[in-house]
Amino acid sequence: MWGAGFATGIGVGFVLGLVVRRLGVRQKPWSEMTEKEKKTRKIAIGAGSILLLLGIVALVWVVLSR
Repeated sequence: MWGAGFATGIGVGFVLGLVVRRLGVRQKPWSEMTEKEKKTRKIAIGAGSILLLLGIVALVWVVLSR
């Protein structure tokens, strides 16, 4: 059962990596982004948040099902 939480954690890490992109690169300030870039960033952050919540739910589910 721990595999579900582990797999979800990998997914969350992957999505957060996509949101952050490369860690050494300075990102544009929000005010300098185009509308398309802002929309893309909002979608990526939303997807990361949803996957994070799913990971927490999977962890709680596994812990409570023992």
